[in-house]
Amino acid sequence: MVRLQALIFSHACFVCLLSPIFSYGQERCGLVEYEKLRHSKISRLETQDQFEQWMQKRIADNKLRTQQTGRIEANTYTIPVVVHVIHNGEPVGAGTNIPDAQIISQIQVINDDYKRLNADKTNTPSEFQTVAGSIDIQFVLAKQDPEGLATNGITRTLGTKTSWTVSDNAEFKALSYWPAENYLNLWVINLSGSIIGYAQLPVSSQLPGLEDSSNDRLTDGVIVDYQTFGSTAGGSFNLDAAFNKGRTATHEIGHFLGLRHIWGDGSNCATDYVDDTPAQSASTNGCPTNPQTSCSAHKMFQNYMDYSNDVCMNIFTQGQVGRMVVVLQSSPRRASLLTSPGATDPIVATIDLGIRQIVTPQSSLCDSPVAPQVEVKNYGSSSVTSTQIQLLLNGSVVETKTFPSLALSNLQSTTLSFNSLNFSASTSQQVAFQIIQTNGTTDGKSSNNNASVQVTIPAKVSLPILESFNTVPSGWQILNPDSDVTWANVVAPDASTSNRAMYMNFHSYQNEGTLDWLITPSFSLSIALNAQLKFDVAYAQYPGETADNLKVYALPGCSTDLSQGILLYDKSGTALATAPSTSNNFVPSSD
Repeated sequence: MVRLQALIFSHACFVCLLSPIFSYGQERCGLVEYEKLRHSKISRLETQDQFEQWMQKRIADNKLRTQQTGRIEANTYTIPVVVHVIHNGEPVGAGTNIPDAQIISQIQVINDDYKRLNADKTNTPSEFQTVAGSIDIQFVLAKQDPEGLATNGITRTLGTKTSWTVSDNAEFKALSYWPAENYLNLWVINLSGSIIGYAQLPVSSQLPGLEDSSNDRLTDGVIVDYQTFGSTAGGSFNLDAAFNKGRTATHEIGHFLGLRHIWGDGSNCATDYVDDTPAQSASTNGCPTNPQTSCSAHKMFQNYMDYSNDVCMNIFTQGQVGRMVVVLQSSPRRASLLTSPGATDPIVATIDLGIRQIVTPQSSLCDSPVAPQVEVKNYGSSSVTSTQIQLLLNGSVVETKTFPSLALSNLQSTTLSFNSLNFSASTSQQVAFQIIQTNGTTDGKSSNNNASVQVTIPAKVSLPILESFNTVPSGWQILNPDSDVTWANVVAPDASTSNRAMYMNFHSYQNEGTLDWLITPSFSLSIALNAQLKFDVAYAQYPGETADNLKVYALPGCSTDLSQGILLYDKSGTALATAPSTSNNFVPSSD
């Protein structure tokens, strides 16, 4: 059986309303570029205004509560951090494969800066001392990994490129990632160009206005160039002379917790939505003498959210702290960090068999019947000799099986098989496993005893397939891994003004590097001597933009592994274009 898969890379699509690609100046922080790559200016400003209205109300509520109770809530926020070092093959401690001591020095810096324990706080000008703020955040290198095993909170991964750009965001993050709801992912890479860091803003459908940031949990975190990560106060590290005090991470984590640049990312004295940071017309570079005047006031170029050199930074304000507290209390992937098991030492149970992963079935399945398989691992200190596991289909137990002859010592694993299950085409079924007993008794740790997968079984069709796309076709699949904008069915004039087609709305979605899949039902080519694939494409290139790319694959079975597929169509830029380039939204003509 074969399925055709049309994948969107960057901004490519069958019929595309192409949003503007912006031109960027030289920036120390890549937040603005990262946001512009994914969102149109209009939608970003509209949702930002909504968010700020909500934010100001929450800040006001917190202030009122403080006034009514006569006290400030003293919360300690503990956040587990995992540092992903993406290196170029050097030994640990050399080049991009930075030493542990450099990482530890960075953790010390952010802890001191956020608590205002930094030694250079005495350099804050007297006029700003009264608004200086502190927040009791304790950043800790993760003590247990996603499997519950002990860790030092540092991963080291050989990169597939020697340097990276913001456009490579999804690619390098996929090399090493821990669940963003439990860990602050901090990637240390070789960033090319002038950008030395960027971050993903907090987001949630539950927080009005936060739709302007990416909801993709697989990319959530902070990125810092390896030569600006850490502080020379902790050792003789290979750091850029202007950014050798660890303030790039301080700055980017500020964005991660909801702070804007102090100049508001605009001109004409734009606001950063914080009352106690003076307005200024642009970023500050270097380390100028104090005072500097902008917008009829002295600039707070010492603020961590400016672009000053590291040695010149030394302050968050109380208003900025108020924003971060609201985000930590209300944004789910920020609030969940505070209760993450990653910040605590793992508890090793005497008897603890856990489910490491479901081997079969996977999320997409063509062949039926299939024998379910699950990989189990001994996380306990004692050997595991037997286990009893239930197999459930859509919540109902279909098999309870005892495996009596295991011999698993600590951290050993094995794959266990169950009786085959039959699946019908065009259905979606939940397959789950649950450990009931280990060594004839209750398992010592229940948190890793359950696992499930939602299995989609595609429709099967006979050739030829003729699809006019008057609606989203029945039996076709749309996979949207980042839960953001994906394939939709719209009017797309072609000979007729009422013609319809499948398209991607990139006017409000520009998250480069992610994939959106449009997948046909499965079909057999066993009797097709001269199989052909024909389809129409409408695309207009944004002037100078060459990254837009559309690929069509034929994949055997129901795999989503592109390495198993045959690439049938691959065009980008001018080769993909069917109309003259334009900087406006593109709609195909009915002529």
